[in-house]
Amino acid sequence: MKRTKKLLWLVFPILLILFVWFKWDNWFYNPPEPPYTPSSTPDRILLTWSGDPLNSRDVTWQGDTLTQTGFLQITSNSTPGDTIRYTSPSKILKTSGGASSFFRVVMKNLKEGETYLYRVANGSHWSDWYNFKIENRTDSAYSFIYIGDVQDSINGVSGKLFHRAYESQPNAAFIMFIGDMIERPHDAYWGEWFRAGGTLFRTIPVIATPGNHEYHKGLIQELDERWMAHFSFPQNGPPNFLGRVCYWDYQNTRYISMDSNGIQSIPSAFEQRKWLKSVLENTHQRWIVLMMHHPIYSTSRGRDYFYLRALFKPLIDQYNVDLVLVGHDHAYGRAAHIQNSKFKDKQGAVYVGSHASPKWYDTGFSEKMDKLATNTQMCQLVDVSNDSIRFRTYTADSIYFDGFTIHKDAAGNRLVTENAPKNSSEYLKPTKYFLRKNSKGDLEKYEQQMKDWEKSKN
Repeated sequence: MKRTKKLLWLVFPILLILFVWFKWDNWFYNPPEPPYTPSSTPDRILLTWSGDPLNSRDVTWQGDTLTQTGFLQITSNSTPGDTIRYTSPSKILKTSGGASSFFRVVMKNLKEGETYLYRVANGSHWSDWYNFKIENRTDSAYSFIYIGDVQDSINGVSGKLFHRAYESQPNAAFIMFIGDMIERPHDAYWGEWFRAGGTLFRTIPVIATPGNHEYHKGLIQELDERWMAHFSFPQNGPPNFLGRVCYWDYQNTRYISMDSNGIQSIPSAFEQRKWLKSVLENTHQRWIVLMMHHPIYSTSRGRDYFYLRALFKPLIDQYNVDLVLVGHDHAYGRAAHIQNSKFKDKQGAVYVGSHASPKWYDTGFSEKMDKLATNTQMCQLVDVSNDSIRFRTYTADSIYFDGFTIHKDAAGNRLVTENAPKNSSEYLKPTKYFLRKNSKGDLEKYEQQMKDWEKSKN
C-alpha cells in the first residue's frame, strides 16, 4: 500500500507537467508581435457612442506618434456651410511591435433626424468625409446587425459577409460584435478587422463585447490596451471592468455587455454579477438584450461553461431578459424553449450563439438547441419594434437559415414564434478537422448523434 502511494506521488506530478506542457501554447504562449509602422494619415476610424445615441456620437482613430494633435470637423446636410471643429490630444500606446497615437472625439448636442458629415485629421493630414444619421426619438422601430466571432487571417474573407449583411439591412442603427474580432492581439490583426469593415465602421456605430482573442494569454490574462483605445464605450460598468462591461440604451432597448473572459477569479465573477443585478433592477426599457462572448449554453462538442449559467441564468430569468447573444463556439445554435427557472409558466429568454469566422467547430447536438449549424459563416439581421423582435440568420451564401420572432404584449408577456426552414444535414456534417483527427468509430458515433438530434427536431 505504501509503495503504491509513493508511486502515485511520483506519477501525478509527471502527468501534471505533461498536461501543462501539452496545453502550454493554448493557455500561456503569446506569439511575438511583428514590428509595425502606423500611418501618418488618419487610419482605423471608428464610429460609436458613449452617451445618448440620439444626440451624440464618438469617433476614434489612429495615427503615427509624430502627430501631437488630432482634429475632427463636422457639418450637417441642412447647414453645409456651418462647420464645427473639435480637437483631440494624442494618446500614445506602445506595444512590443511598435507605437501608435490614438485620438477620440465626442460630438454632443446633435439633432434628431439630421444627417451629418465629418472628417478627421492627424495634424494637417485629413481623411475623406463620412456621413451618419441621428434617428428620431419617436421612431421606436429600428434594426441592427449581429456578428459573431470573426477571427480571420490577414487578407481574409469576412469583409464580404459584413457588407452583404449591410446590403440586406441598409438602415441598420448599429453593428454588434460579440468578441474575437481578431485572431490575436497584434496590430496586423486589428488592421485586418478594420480593413474588413471598411467604410461601414465609419458610418454605422459599432458596439462590441470582448472575447478571449482580444486578451493576452497568461496565468492572469490581460485585455489588449488597443481595446480601450479603439472603442469609446460608456463608463458605467463595475470599477475593474470599465469600457468593456457596460450598457447602452437605444430607443426602447437596453443592451448589456458582460466580459466573460474577464471572469478569472471568484471576486471578478461576483463583481460582474453584482453589477448586472443592479443594472437589471433599474432597467425600465421595453426590451433587454444581454451580450457576452462565452455561451451560457454551448453548441460545440466538449464545451460547457456551467459557471456562467450559475452566475447569470438566475438573473436572466428573474429580470426577464429577452435575448442572450453569444459567440466563441464557431458554430451556430439557437435555443428558444429553455424554461424560465423563476417563472415556470412564462417564456424564457432566447439564446443564440453565432460566428462569422472561416474556422469551424463541430456541434455537440445539445437537446436544448432548436437549430444547429457548422461548416459555414453566419450573419444575423434583427428588427426591433415596441411589440416584437424579429430575428433572421443567413449563411455566407445569403441562404436563409433560421428565423424567429419574440412577441410581447402590453403586460410584458412573451411568446416566441419560429419561422425557420427545416434543419438540413448539410450544415450538421463533421468539419474537416474532425475527419482528420478522429477515428472511423468516432465518425459513426457522430453521425448517429446527428441522426438522433435531427429526428427529435424535425
